[in-house]
Amino acid sequence: MDKITEFFIATLTALGAMGAFIIKKLHTRMDRVEDKIDDMENKLLTRDDIKQISDTQTLILQHLLEHRATENTDVHK
Repeated sequence: MDKITEFFIATLTALGAMGAFIIKKLHTRMDRVEDKIDDMENKLLTRDDIKQISDTQTLILQHLLEHRATENTDVHK
């Protein structure tokens, strides 16, 4: 009977250790996935960001076109 009790305790200990190992692995993977998702979310642009970039490009283009129109005139006369 004493051997059965020791075997039962050893089996429960082994199963507990395996369960803890698996849970730790899953938790670590979930943390990594959450970190990757956070990194991706930080790199995503919203519609407002794209509109600001588009507005800035339009402003630069307008300035360059205005400068191009005055390029042929001599401003130092």
